[in-house]
Amino acid sequence: MIARRALAQIRDARELAALLFGIELARLTCGSGRCGKVVSTPKGGRPIGAAASVAQPGTSVYLDAGHSQWLGWPRNLKKSVGIFKQVLASAGGAERVRGFAVNVSNYNPVHDPTTKRTSPDEPSPDESAYVREFGAALTKAGVSGKAFLIDTSRNGRPNIRTDPGSWCNVKGAGLGERPRIAPELSVDAYVWIKPPGDSDGTSNRKAARFDENCVGDDAAPNAPEAGALFESYLLDLVKNANPPL
Repeated sequence: MIARRALAQIRDARELAALLFGIELARLTCGSGRCGKVVSTPKGGRPIGAAASVAQPGTSVYLDAGHSQWLGWPRNLKKSVGIFKQVLASAGGAERVRGFAVNVSNYNPVHDPTTKRTSPDEPSPDESAYVREFGAALTKAGVSGKAFLIDTSRNGRPNIRTDPGSWCNVKGAGLGERPRIAPELSVDAYVWIKPPGDSDGTSNRKAARFDENCVGDDAAPNAPEAGALFESYLLDLVKNANPPL
């Protein structure tokens, strides 16, 4: 019964989701850690403009803007906003997109009262704070009025990783907030962009697409190839759901 209700939520999320343009602009600036020198010029503007042009009426374009523990570092945030502004200009203007999607396929909670900044150099403590800070930085750079989607497909339980760089089938994760419209200021919706139960990658070292992260201390064992249904992981997401199903 619980599993059936979870799958129904997944279907609802897919109906709600708008067109997500998942360009990895953040990697041009920051790789996977703190920002270094920008070594390449973003070339994402033309495909973003094309996507906006062919989108069906009522469909919006959102750009993937990383998450609080990546671009939420103040130094990373400042540089990435410059990259996004440049790409949007080359796409024909910031009005071509409705906004940004954050925490896509990730585990960071929407609200985490247990995590506080101890210095201004630390990252946004949660995704809600990241949305506010990212939106303010965009406005300061001349890109205002943008909305956000927050992926809550598996961020129901905070602080489950021993290493913040762990991304593959992280153990202990739970479904987060159910998909819903306008849950907070500047947020268009909580959505399940990452289909719950879809594997991030296989734990089989002999597989062609094997990644060491998928056998790390934080990774659930016996995972199938990326994109395949990881049934035991889906059941754990359901059991660990917060709010409960």
